[in-house]
Amino acid sequence: MGKRNRTSGSSASAEESSPTQRNPPPTKTPKMASTEKTATVSLSSLSPELQNLASVILEQTKKQQEAVGDRLSSQIQCLDVKVDGLSSEVNVLRERVRELEKTAEFYSGELDTLRDALREEQRERVRAVLLTERYSMKPDVIVRGLPFNKEEDSARVLSRFLAEELHLPAADAMPTAAVHRLSRPTTSRPNPPCSLRFVNFQDRDKVLSAGRRLRGNSRGLAVYEHLPHPYRRRDRSL
Repeated sequence: MGKRNRTSGSSASAEESSPTQRNPPPTKTPKMASTEKTATVSLSSLSPELQNLASVILEQTKKQQEAVGDRLSSQIQCLDVKVDGLSSEVNVLRERVRELEKTAEFYSGELDTLRDALREEQRERVRAVLLTERYSMKPDVIVRGLPFNKEEDSARVLSRFLAEELHLPAADAMPTAAVHRLSRPTTSRPNPPCSLRFVNFQDRDKVLSAGRRLRGNSRGLAVYEHLPHPYRRRDRSL
C-alpha cells in the first residue's frame, strides 16, 4: 500500500510540474457542489487506502471529462467554421441568382423588342409584296358568271359579253394582252371566272364602270378588279 501511495504521489507531483495548459474548469452548479461535498463526506468515511484509490479514480475521471470537453469544443468550433462557410456560399449563390434574374429580365426585354421589330418588318414586307402584286394585277378585270364550254374561245366569249351585256365596242377596239379562265371547272364551280388583261388602263376603267350595271342581275354576272386575296377579304368585310 505504501508503494501505491508513493506512485500516486509521484504522479500527482508530475502533473503539477507539467507545463501543459488546460482549459479552465466549468463553473460549478449548486448540484455539482453538493455532489462534491457528498463525495468528500463519503471519502472521509473510508479507510486511508480506499481514500487514496478513490482519489486516483476521481482524478482520472476528471481528466477524461476534460478531454471529452476539449474534443466537443473543437468539434463545435469545426462545425461553426463549416456553417460559416456554407452561409457565405449561400450568400454568393443568392447574389448570382439575382444577377441571373437581372440578366434574364434584360434579355427578355431585348427579345420582346426584337420580336416587335421583326413583326413590323414582316408587315412591311407583306405590305410591299401586296402592293407589288396589286400593281401587277391592275390591268386585269375579272368577269364572273359566264357559262363554260369545253370548245369555247375565251376571247370571243368576252368580246360578245362586252358588246351584248356592257354595250361596249368589240374587243378589237379595246386591245387585250391575255384572256383566259382562272381555273378549270369543278363540281362546286362549274363556271370559273374569266380574267381579261387590257393593254390600256382607260379601257379597263371603262369596263369596270360599265360593269356596275350588272349589280343585282339574276344570272350571277359581275365585273370587278383582280385583287390579291387579302384585299378581297377586306372588301368583303366592308
